[in-house]
Amino acid sequence: MRKRTTLLLLMFIASITIQLFGIPYLGITFTDHELEFDYVYNWDIIGTGGWYSGYSENFRANGHYEIDHIGTVASVSCVITWTFQAWLEGYLEENYGGTDYYSFTYSLTDGQYLSPGDQEYDATGLNVWFHIPGGIQTDTYSMLNETYEFVGDGLIWSGHLMPFTGKRLVSAGQYSRDDVYGQFEATYTIDEFFTPEGYLIGEILREEDKGYSSGYYSEFVLNSYVFITSSSYLRPFCIWMYLLAYWFPLLFFAIIFYVVYEHYRWKPRVIRASGKKQEVVVERKMPGGLEFSIESPYSEMILAYLSRAKIQGKTIVSAHNQENLKGIGFIEPNGKVGTFFGKYSEDLISYTKVKYAHAEVPRLIGFKTIEKYDVFKIEYLQGMEVHYDANLIEPARDQDLDAIMRLIANEDSGTSKKKDAKWVIEAAKSDIIVIATVSPKEEWVKDILTEILRRNYRKPEIYLDRVLLGVGFATPGNETGWLYGLYVHPAFRNKGIGRALVNARLSILKELGCNSAITEIAEWNSPAKGIYDDFDAPKLGKVNLFGKKMPKVKVRRF
Repeated sequence: MRKRTTLLLLMFIASITIQLFGIPYLGITFTDHELEFDYVYNWDIIGTGGWYSGYSENFRANGHYEIDHIGTVASVSCVITWTFQAWLEGYLEENYGGTDYYSFTYSLTDGQYLSPGDQEYDATGLNVWFHIPGGIQTDTYSMLNETYEFVGDGLIWSGHLMPFTGKRLVSAGQYSRDDVYGQFEATYTIDEFFTPEGYLIGEILREEDKGYSSGYYSEFVLNSYVFITSSSYLRPFCIWMYLLAYWFPLLFFAIIFYVVYEHYRWKPRVIRASGKKQEVVVERKMPGGLEFSIESPYSEMILAYLSRAKIQGKTIVSAHNQENLKGIGFIEPNGKVGTFFGKYSEDLISYTKVKYAHAEVPRLIGFKTIEKYDVFKIEYLQGMEVHYDANLIEPARDQDLDAIMRLIANEDSGTSKKKDAKWVIEAAKSDIIVIATVSPKEEWVKDILTEILRRNYRKPEIYLDRVLLGVGFATPGNETGWLYGLYVHPAFRNKGIGRALVNARLSILKELGCNSAITEIAEWNSPAKGIYDDFDAPKLGKVNLFGKKMPKVKVRRF
């Protein structure tokens, strides 16, 4: 579990880190100008053959443009910061840079330059590269000395990290190069992406050159990128591709890891008891045809626990030798808490990797002992007279569950959050639940409620003109029943409420045919033990609650 969590955490951190590098490409500029934007312009030459083998150079530029409109004329001022580096066989040959300032004008009617000065490019009579006035409305467009064809909507990854959608303009062709690089035949493709309103999102150029340099055959590749990093105009961000690229893989791998982890986590294990030849299988199922040979005070309850676990959606694990059931465990749906019976409890706990375990073993390696319980058994129910006040005690109904959960949450965690006692909903599917209620109008109850208010104590649950005093749970078996979950509001303790709830559950178990009842009480809880003294209930053993750490909320066995 820890390895899986660590791996997923590393993937999450990697995804977030990559996205952090992409954040600079999501900028929105607030400006006093009609138009303002920032961009990065990168190009790289990589020698691929001949004289250019082992040679590379790169140019990096950051530009800032501010544009104001004067009638049908756009006045532009810009600043460009740039660096240039050239490398040969891994050694830096050239390294310089600078900052340049430019200003020029262009027509807002057709985008044509009206004055030179856009960097060092003589663009007189040509159209600007960053703006198509009027937006994308026709099939062909001219920018600088290139003609582009509109091919539809396209996707561009600004900075290779963040996806934007735009109107895609494409140009491709060949030309002859004769410059400082040499004499080459060049083949190129250019993809331009614009907003529907005609503002640049980005440009991608790829060029392959083959020819001669200094009289030697040479080849190189030129890759060029222009990405708008922030702008006063809206660039359509492709949210679905963003989710697909950064979050879907995490979800996909999380699912794969979960499936693989669950497969190997619950793969049956074979153990061999010390000094014995017979192997014992630990697995996540309960094979049929096994003879129950679990030595435990709860052995008579195992069948009832099995039925209860299936109804409540718990995971069942078993230890057996193909013939006899040697140990069994019931894991709560959250996978963190389990109850284990039998000789192989430690192996079952290790197998399930629970955080908290109720078990009959005296100690557990790697766990702290959080609570110790004494196990008692009330016998001969069928020959016993058990009485309780039916006006005080009644079976719980669906309308009582919310109040019951708040009462229990307050006792176990000091809150009134129902989620801290949501196990009550599952218990209601299979178990006996009885509650003690009275009218808030009774004088003795009014006195207690007044005292609670005066002392600013937490009030009991009052609903449907009733005060909830306490609740108790029981699981019926064939011959034996299990009493658990006895709660009485602190203000109503020492008034016979707990005893009445015990008697009511015993009476119901008796009616269902049980002849005995088993329960566990915390070692320190002498008042609760006193209730069972009247039944001469013998102590059969101990159950301990173990945990990897001290819990924030009381861990109950339910």
